[in-house]
Amino acid sequence: MALAALAVTTGFTSCSEDDLDTNQYNKSGVNILGFGPMPITRGETMRVTGTRLNSVKEVLFPEGNQKLSPSTTYIAGEFSLQNSEEMTVTIPDQCVPGKLRLVLNNGDTIVSKSNITFAEEIKVTSLSPTSVHPGDVVTIKGEYVWNIGEVIFFDHVAVDAESFVKNTRSEIQVRVPAEAKTGELTYNDGSDGAENFTIGNLNVDAPKATAISNATPDFGERVTITGENLDLVTTIDFPAVKEVAFTATADGKSIAVAVPSNTVSGTVTLTAASGLTTSVDITMPLATVTATAPTKDVKEGQTVTIKGTNLDRITQLILPAIKEPLEKGSFTQSATEISFVVPEKMGDGTVILVQHENYSIESDKISMYSEDPVETLWSGNMDIDWNVGGCLQTMAYGAFDWSTVEAGTKLYITYEKKTPGDSNWGCLSLRHGIEWGALPGNFGWQYDFPDDGGVYTVTLTQDVLDDLIANGGLIITGFNFVITKVARSIPENVIWKGSLDIDWNVGGCLQTMAYGAYDWSTVKAGTKLCLTYEKKTPGDSNWGCLSLRHGIEWGALPGNLGWQYDFPSDEGLYEVQLTQDAIDDFIANGGLIITGFNFILKKVVMK
Repeated sequence: MALAALAVTTGFTSCSEDDLDTNQYNKSGVNILGFGPMPITRGETMRVTGTRLNSVKEVLFPEGNQKLSPSTTYIAGEFSLQNSEEMTVTIPDQCVPGKLRLVLNNGDTIVSKSNITFAEEIKVTSLSPTSVHPGDVVTIKGEYVWNIGEVIFFDHVAVDAESFVKNTRSEIQVRVPAEAKTGELTYNDGSDGAENFTIGNLNVDAPKATAISNATPDFGERVTITGENLDLVTTIDFPAVKEVAFTATADGKSIAVAVPSNTVSGTVTLTAASGLTTSVDITMPLATVTATAPTKDVKEGQTVTIKGTNLDRITQLILPAIKEPLEKGSFTQSATEISFVVPEKMGDGTVILVQHENYSIESDKISMYSEDPVETLWSGNMDIDWNVGGCLQTMAYGAFDWSTVEAGTKLYITYEKKTPGDSNWGCLSLRHGIEWGALPGNFGWQYDFPDDGGVYTVTLTQDVLDDLIANGGLIITGFNFVITKVARSIPENVIWKGSLDIDWNVGGCLQTMAYGAYDWSTVKAGTKLCLTYEKKTPGDSNWGCLSLRHGIEWGALPGNLGWQYDFPSDEGLYEVQLTQDAIDDFIANGGLIITGFNFILKKVVMK
């Protein structure tokens, strides 16, 4: 007779080091090395080989019966010990497929890995019902159906014979697992690598959500989701929040759940043990931004106002180049407006408005005032440590076009030492992208910080620019510092600079670019005219405006370009792009006059 080879058990309980050993080659413990022949017929004798089998007092088989409740029962088989390594066992008449169990003298049990299987041919004649709810019982009838070792629901959900509700020669009953879903129902004899045979198709209920009591709930609000078979739901995931606690009714018609305080708009997904999902959509009261003012030439101490909706729900403001956020209470807010005072060292960039950990929005970009015009290339808070690969690479590997930068441009890098103090060394290093190689002439190779924070300024030569273009752009690395801002100088054409009181009621105007004093034929269409101003009498109640005219009779420009700009704040920058029509008008009609009311003109730039 052939033996069924068997790996030694993993399912024993209460193992004693003296009596049990899971190493089949270690003869000091109790082991099952094999049993057979398999498949076998009830009443026949099988041979079991192993080690220290003289420690066995009982051999148990899973028992078939009318109702296995509350758990599988076992039937003892008669056995005869040949020696410590072999015994023979008679298969009981009421045995069904399952594990062989050896009970030892000390009460411990060792369980086989493979199943006992039977030789009689299985013939299935009926399956009922064919539409079920998980937890229901299906009945399979036929001849020798108690030889079925495993019933497999669609998508590999298996129930073994020892877990059947009922197991007799002509009928078995199986409880539908929670993981089951609609599809083909199959069986096998329980042997290793057994072939599966079809019983029939089974329709299994699945959860379906059809409505939610409030699709626009507030945070923390308890909502009810209605539908069918919702008792099958095991998890509910809100957008950005997994596995939210819920309560389902016994009839499966509804689920009650509290909306998490940190969710967002989107799809609420309900998942069953089968993996099948159903969903409803929600729209949450999330903040939005519609306007930001001022956004140009903003100064320390100035108030910035952000307008939008649901802004009373904002909990934090993260300001560009400022490490610590402004917490709720340190800024003024209502449902439609947030205002904050610009702190020292705030950089260019957007203000991030945080509603909660999973939702934030951004203001319009804010440009800080500077006597020397600069363009911010990056701002934030990045920890730099070359020992762990820390670097800023937003201007490397194609992310920035270095061909647009002119020789002589200044690069400004704002830093703060991470660990301050003279005894704590730190440095900054400029490299090109490819292999972090040196720039020509070791340009910017190592700058040892002379203080705990400041701005490192370098002037870019053509050699350096050519190297950055050819070798993957700029890497900024170093040790023991936080980089907060990278900016570059912007070449500008200052036409006029000073302090001129403008009041059209008394003929106040700037005519430096009128009546032949400026050659407008050299100006290209698309050039920006930039005017820096301050209101002479500040305050929202004190109106002021700026007006562009041509020289002859202070007439209007084509399309009323710049005819009247009412100041939105007490100081700022007015920019207008010059069209070819406007330039032609200046040439034909006496150039540009800048006039208006209640302001001081500080600077005129063309760029």
